[in-house]
Amino acid sequence: MPPSRTNLESHWMTSSPSAELPPELVERVRASLSADQFDGWLAALPYGPGRVIRAHANGAIEELEAEVGPLPPLPESDATQIRAIPSHQLEAAKAWSGFQDGRAWMHTPGSVRVAPALAPQPGDRVLDLCAAPGSKAGHLAWFMRQQGELVVNELSRNRSQRLQRNLKLMNIEATVLTGPGESLGRRLGPTFDRVLVDVPCSGTGRVWHGDPRTWSEWSTRAVKRLAKLQRMLLHSGIAGLKPGGTLVYSTCSLLKEENESVLAKIPNDVTVEWTKRFTPAPADPVIEEGFFLARLRRG
Repeated sequence: MPPSRTNLESHWMTSSPSAELPPELVERVRASLSADQFDGWLAALPYGPGRVIRAHANGAIEELEAEVGPLPPLPESDATQIRAIPSHQLEAAKAWSGFQDGRAWMHTPGSVRVAPALAPQPGDRVLDLCAAPGSKAGHLAWFMRQQGELVVNELSRNRSQRLQRNLKLMNIEATVLTGPGESLGRRLGPTFDRVLVDVPCSGTGRVWHGDPRTWSEWSTRAVKRLAKLQRMLLHSGIAGLKPGGTLVYSTCSLLKEENESVLAKIPNDVTVEWTKRFTPAPADPVIEEGFFLARLRRG
């Protein structure tokens, strides 16, 4: 019989480094999840999210498997391009040269699902509003087959330079902009077929025992500030979207304040087609990252 939620919480409070987590963080997560999802989050805290490979060049998965052994598929993903990297193969996989020369990219499970949700087509004009370090932009470009126009933006000049290096590594041509995303959509106008708004967030979907940095800057004030920024970025992305265009909003947060609540006030000509939440839980082949996806369409 699986442990009860009470037992899980008792164990978490008494015998784990996660006792250092801000109590309000834990309560915010509890309020945003079902009881079963919250239990899974508690049980996954000692481990952290898993890793996956996304092939950017043909044959990359087979080349990595030749080094580390067979890699299982990631649920709800394209096994011809994406595979899970189980924990016992992770260190060997990190040493593989393909991750350094652009043949493949190492993602967390949530981030590799973003581009398929947006599903850009060759010939589309696509905007990635908060693009650094470039893993999702690279995935978008793979869908576009270098046909169309990919515009990527990043607020920080240092992060923008890293973004440009990573795009060059993957041999991706893109228009790189540096500046605040909150005003970019309105400045560029409704000219994009597809827009990705992968916003800065509190990162509660990535909290785990092994890295105190994953929660050290968390606060209720920060969540409130981020939620305001997220709404501004979402509305900027919508402003850049053509009629009939598609937008994906995504976070690595578990909190409703950064997810459903941000979507609550959108223009009347925009509809939410679907939302999906991934929650951490001990699982094979890898532990999921806490992640939220929403797909919107402008009428």
